[in-house]
Amino acid sequence: MTKHLEQYPKEDHGIFKKDIDPDVYLISDSLINNGYQAFVVGGCIRDILLGKAPKDFDIATDASPSEICKLFKHAKIIGRRFKIVHVYVSEKKYFEVSTFRSDVKNKINQKKFKKVKGMIKRDNIYGSISQDAFRRDFTINSLYLDLDSQILHDYVNGLNDINQKKLRLIKKPSISYQEDPVRMLRAVRFESKLNLKLTKECKEAILKMSHMINDVSPYRLFDEILKIMHSGSGVDGYKKLRELDLLKYLFPFTYKILLNNEIYNDFIIAAIKNTDSRINDGLHVNPSFIYAVFLWPYFQELEENFSNSKTMDELFKKVIHDQSKFIAIPDFFQSTIFSIWSLQSSFLNLSKRNASYLTGFSKFRAAYDFFYIRSLINDDLKRFADHWYEIQKNVVNKKRDKGRNFNDRRNKRKY
Repeated sequence: MTKHLEQYPKEDHGIFKKDIDPDVYLISDSLINNGYQAFVVGGCIRDILLGKAPKDFDIATDASPSEICKLFKHAKIIGRRFKIVHVYVSEKKYFEVSTFRSDVKNKINQKKFKKVKGMIKRDNIYGSISQDAFRRDFTINSLYLDLDSQILHDYVNGLNDINQKKLRLIKKPSISYQEDPVRMLRAVRFESKLNLKLTKECKEAILKMSHMINDVSPYRLFDEILKIMHSGSGVDGYKKLRELDLLKYLFPFTYKILLNNEIYNDFIIAAIKNTDSRINDGLHVNPSFIYAVFLWPYFQELEENFSNSKTMDELFKKVIHDQSKFIAIPDFFQSTIFSIWSLQSSFLNLSKRNASYLTGFSKFRAAYDFFYIRSLINDDLKRFADHWYEIQKNVVNKKRDKGRNFNDRRNKRKY
């Protein structure tokens, strides 16, 4: 892609001071007043232009990490391969400030690009704003708003792609995906969440290179899948993972079962649809839940084949062990998945004694939600789910009343 800078004044790009977190200007003013550049960059600019509220604001500058830290009392350098700075404006609120960087080799360091498991690894070196722009992944994420002049800098035709609802990689897809295969998952997330259309070239490259997703750290993939499934457009994301041949490398055991038993596909879609609804309504979702859903088909198959020879604990450990080669699930989340699965059979017992026993579990609600979704695709479970619906409704009301009473007592003591 040829470097050609387009500069848009605020009247043309439509981003105004009110759209930016006021604390960002505190940081940018310090940088600018000390002779450095300061730009708001990346997803926050993209989201504002698409009419969405940004989750956070990232700042890019020509100041080095050590220079940034000299300017701000509460600043912390993080990262190993490439250092960035967290500048704190309060105890819990910080902004990420990064130095322009480049993957273009300088004359002093002429090392060739390394390939590790098929992925291209480049040494991270500092560079100019134009070099930083071409180092990023998608054109929609490579727009820079100068906080001094309010001019939007666009080196990659990103503003035009946003206006045309086009999702396009900055570099040639075969190279970009080799640099970081996670970009294939980011393509899925952006296309589904932002209602953009991935270009034909970028899509075809994923179909050819989807196997490379297994070169990514299993721990990193855990977070990337959650980002897709908790985007509020998880159903579309799931369908695209299947369509682009990524699911078979992320959840290979579940994928094989889906080929012969489409009822599990209905179950997964119903569960993700429920998650989408909760997220879009501003409700809490448990990260463990979606993994309990994705791994349930494999657990069910093992239970059917080995229930007489292995305990549930043994079956659970095998599921986690086998899946961890592809996506690693942290121990903290494993316990919740186990609780959800282990309580499923208890919902078939409608006695009052069992109801009292079951509702005492901390994971009761997550387990009930899981059972309810199963009942949507299995008529044999419907009457049980209907019965438990009334029970769980009373549990929610009791907890709400308990919380209200506690607050009432606390307020009385306060006054």
